Amino acid sequence: MADLVGRLPLKSLNVFRVVARLNSFKQAAEELCVTSQAVSLQVRSLESALGISLFQRFAAGVGLTPAGERLYEYTERSLQLLEQGIREAQSCQQRRQFRINASPWFAIHRLLPVLEQFEQQHPDVDVKITTAVGFPDFVSQRLDCAIQWGWGQWPSSAKQLLLKDDKRLVCAPSLISTQKPLGIPKDLKYHRLLCTELSVALWQQLSNTLSLDLLLERQTLILDSQASQVEATEKGLGVALISDALALEACKGGRLVMPLWETPVSVLNPSLLPGYWLVVGEERQQDELTLAFKKWLFNTLKDDARFAGF
Repeated sequence: MADLVGRLPLKSLNVFRVVARLNSFKQAAEELCVTSQAVSLQVRSLESALGISLFQRFAAGVGLTPAGERLYEYTERSLQLLEQGIREAQSCQQRRQFRINASPWFAIHRLLPVLEQFEQQHPDVDVKITTAVGFPDFVSQRLDCAIQWGWGQWPSSAKQLLLKDDKRLVCAPSLISTQKPLGIPKDLKYHRLLCTELSVALWQQLSNTLSLDLLLERQTLILDSQASQVEATEKGLGVALISDALALEACKGGRLVMPLWETPVSVLNPSLLPGYWLVVGEERQQDELTLAFKKWLFNTLKDDARFAGF
């Protein structure tokens, strides 16, 4: 079938389509701005390639044979679809691509649920979102901006804190025992420290703040996401630094407890406060669409208690 279609001249199919619609070689020639002889030649070429007769000739014009009627039905549908595809391809060439890389949590919980609003405000823009844990490569991914978790430690001057992500130290009630106490900070050395790859630094900073001698390489268990971290903590596998709202909810439900402090760890040291940051590519800082996205994003977050401000 692929060989058959490949042998058929597209020009002849289009000429056939016009003749079939007008039931006239002469009128088809006028519409196509060619001679009647040229139209007749294209139709004969198509009939020869297919090995069938497509038209019945009459004194007043032409009419489709049963085979011609069937072919016309599919040709009309196919060429309309092809025309639509060409128009859409040309439209894509003209549309602006806006590329965002976001942390999985931020993309799922804060960006994707409201992104349609931004797309409606900018119908001529194709928004492309990718997710990653860790800072992306702006150049290779051709990014306009990124939204990532951390302390703003990335090599870009165009960054702004969006949401604060304060942490609380929590564990399962079953973890606390006489064999492995957890009544003072130094007791942390007896326990597994749960974290994600990015949040290992939180334990290091907490250890430095409290002058603890934690063996992070041996004590930490690195999990793939905050959700896995929460689940492991609730199962009593270790102690964790969990986002404020999640920790309070779990403690209220009795699944977790705060064994050392009932305050966020940033109270001990403000540098223990990470968050979600908007980072803009160096070449996009004055770009109108990027500025519009930034303004829109800030407006969607302004009612969140963790919002860092404009």
